[in-house]
Amino acid sequence: MQAWENIAKIGTIVEVDASARALAKVNIMGRTSDMLPVLHFANSFKRSINPLRVDEQVMVICPHGEANGGFIIRGVFNTSCKEPTGASATCEVTEYEDGTRFSYDSAAKEFKIEASDKITIICKSATILSDNLSITANTNHNGDVSINGNLIVSGTISDAKGDLTSHSHPDASAR
Repeated sequence: MQAWENIAKIGTIVEVDASARALAKVNIMGRTSDMLPVLHFANSFKRSINPLRVDEQVMVICPHGEANGGFIIRGVFNTSCKEPTGASATCEVTEYEDGTRFSYDSAAKEFKIEASDKITIICKSATILSDNLSITANTNHNGDVSINGNLIVSGTISDAKGDLTSHSHPDASAR
């Protein structure tokens, strides 16, 4: 059996196959490999791909000690690619280059989406069930809420002047 150091080697991506998006060349100790497959999550249930980047540090598994016959495992944290802040034994964090973050903390039972720009949700139907729902639009100004369609409520609607649900207007025909 070969020693571990002959099977697994740390290297840096030097070229990405733009058409395949799952192949890359790696510099391992000054030698550039052939295009190698990159391990991604893929099966009949779900497929996920993250863009490969030149200079990304990876591990190459070389079953016979030869880098050109191996495959790439990515995601080696290092000094230029640190773990996202907030990650812990109970909190999973996904962070993108623009600062957008998804996190789930199983201890706090809290799922967060943090974005500096916009979030778009596209679906046929959406349901939010909550004991308490708060929507704040632009905390620096009075935000607008736009609704295309009917607003149906089971409670009251009020504004700064009071209840809007049960107010009445004089009958125009009675004038």
